[in-house]
Amino acid sequence: MTARQPSDSLGSKRSTSLLDNERFYILILSFSIAVIVPALLQLSIANSQLVLIRTEQLYGLLSLLFWYIALLVSPLSSIIGKQRMRIIIHSRRAIGVSAAFFAILHGSVALFGQLGGFAGIERLPELFQWSMLAGAIAAGVLIIMAVTSFDSVVRRMTPRRWKWLHRTGYIGGILVLIHIWTVGTHVSYTAIQLTAFVALVVLGVLEAYRIARASTQKDSDKLLFSILFLTITVSWSVLLLFIPAYIENYHTARHTSSQGVSHE
Repeated sequence: MTARQPSDSLGSKRSTSLLDNERFYILILSFSIAVIVPALLQLSIANSQLVLIRTEQLYGLLSLLFWYIALLVSPLSSIIGKQRMRIIIHSRRAIGVSAAFFAILHGSVALFGQLGGFAGIERLPELFQWSMLAGAIAAGVLIIMAVTSFDSVVRRMTPRRWKWLHRTGYIGGILVLIHIWTVGTHVSYTAIQLTAFVALVVLGVLEAYRIARASTQKDSDKLLFSILFLTITVSWSVLLLFIPAYIENYHTARHTSSQGVSHE
């Protein structure tokens, strides 16, 4: 007797068997990476505190990468075609759950491993506290998105409401950028800044194209398409430039301050 195969959003039949479901393998891969990362770090680094720092950083990076991939799926599918990307589209929820999973691990290691619990937050500089708040809200957005990624929840919410809820992921993404910029130890490097800026501009251009295309279905709307596309692209790029220009980075400010003291 064969299992009943529900239809996905593309109208194709998906198997209910775990071994035939690509989401299962993505989640298994994420769990395996989460176990392997600290194990490898403990083998290569003698200092236990440094192991915690590197584990926290790598979990944060993995969360960011999974989130970025999840955000890329919608605009890419509007250009490449949903049918061609049907496997990736079906896998997107597992990718988002993985992003939330690594965000929880990232925050847990930082809070309970490095700070020793909630009491440790009070000893942090004010900028760190605000940064942690932004990161916590962003993690909360990811967790909500992960919890509502199950098929049964989507059916109860209806796909329309579910899509509107998951668009809050962009708000969470901006909070993540602020969180990373303010306290990140590596974002002060020019190469990393340039790489991140290019990756985010690519995402913004793809999203601008998707939104402009969805808003202008007729050939006569080419002018409106161009205006929307340019407006969204420029606004997003300005926002990306605004963060490093007007929001303080703790490590850069501390380095500059120490240099000023040394020259006196």
